[in-house]
Amino acid sequence: MFILQKNEQDLIILFKQEKENLLRFVRSKITGISDMDAEDIVADTLFNVYNRLSADRPIENLLPYLYQSVKNKIFDWFRRPQPVVSLDAVEVGAQLQRNELMLDNRAAIEYIVEQKELALLLKNALLSLEPKQRAVWVATEIDGYSFKELSVKWQEPIGTLLARKSRATTKLRKLLQEHEQNLDRGE
Repeated sequence: MFILQKNEQDLIILFKQEKENLLRFVRSKITGISDMDAEDIVADTLFNVYNRLSADRPIENLLPYLYQSVKNKIFDWFRRPQPVVSLDAVEVGAQLQRNELMLDNRAAIEYIVEQKELALLLKNALLSLEPKQRAVWVATEIDGYSFKELSVKWQEPIGTLLARKSRATTKLRKLLQEHEQNLDRGE
């Protein structure tokens, strides 16, 4: 007969109490996530935390640990490869539905063009950065790495990485502001 340890029992009780709050937390961090995906994130987290409890020593602060684990799963969710969707399935702006897109095609097309222009502008701005500045900016802002992770991975001091990111961010802001000013002047 399998007997649950105290920490495992605490996790089950805590999960029953916090399940809805955890789901709300996931939905607040990921705009437009389906209920099924939010439940999958919470269930995966519970499974991983439960397995860690049975494998390692007890967790002292179970609630913060659970929320941090959910937060990490959310980061994993953003890092996963995004499926390619057809143009029929594209959601534009503030989650417009397909029938709303058909009512105002011009607005949808303008929005798509603006987004493509912005993406191209950002890509060009990133390419204008020094390679090391670009690498740290992309790793932290797009790939979701922490400075601590990058410091270990690249064997660079955290301060150096912070300085590179700061210079990259300053240059990107300047380039984007210049572009916006050019748009305002009609150039």
